Amino acid sequence: MGIYFIVCPLVFLAGFVDSIAGGGGLISLPAYMFAGIPVHAAIATNKLSSSTGTVVSTARLIKNKKVDWGFVPGTVVGALIGSVAGANLTLIMSDSILKMVLVVLLPVVAICVLKDKNMDVEVPVGMTKTKQYLIAIVCSFVIGCYDGFYGPGTGTFLLLVFTKFAKMPIDKATGNVKVVNLSSNISA
Repeated sequence: MGIYFIVCPLVFLAGFVDSIAGGGGLISLPAYMFAGIPVHAAIATNKLSSSTGTVVSTARLIKNKKVDWGFVPGTVVGALIGSVAGANLTLIMSDSILKMVLVVLLPVVAICVLKDKNMDVEVPVGMTKTKQYLIAIVCSFVIGCYDGFYGPGTGTFLLLVFTKFAKMPIDKATGNVKVVNLSSNISA
C-alpha cells in the first residue's frame, strides 16, 4: 500500500506537467518502475496513460480548428510506421538490457526536454509547403520510432522539429503535433 502513496502522486504530477509543458512521462515511467512493474509493462502502462491525456488534448485542438488537415496523412503514416518499429525493438530486448538503456536515456531525454523551448520561427523564403510536409513526415517517422521504443517527451520533440526544421508556425504546429503524437501513442 505504501507504494501507492508514492506512485499515485507522482503519476498525478506527471499528468499535470504533461498538460502544461510536456514530458510528464519522465516522471511517471520511473515511478512505475520504482513500484516494481517490469520494464516492458511499465512502458506499456505509461503509454496507455499518455494516450488518454493526448486523446483529450487532441480533441480540443481539433474542435478549436488548430489542425492543418493537409499535413495529417503523411505525418500520421510516418509516425505509425516508426512507432510500430520502435515498439517491436522494445519487445525483442530483454528486461535487463532495456532497463540499462532506459537508465542512460532518461537523463538525456530530460535535458533535451527541459532545454531551450523557444519555438518562435519565421518561415524562410524558399520554404515551400511541400518541403515543410516532407520534413514533417521524416521527423514524424524518426520521433515515432522513439515514441514506440520509449516515449517520454515525444510531443515536445515533435513540436521542436516541426517548428525548427519544418519551420511551421507554433499555432499550426501544435495541433498537428497532437494528432501525430496520438497516432504514435496508439500504434505503440
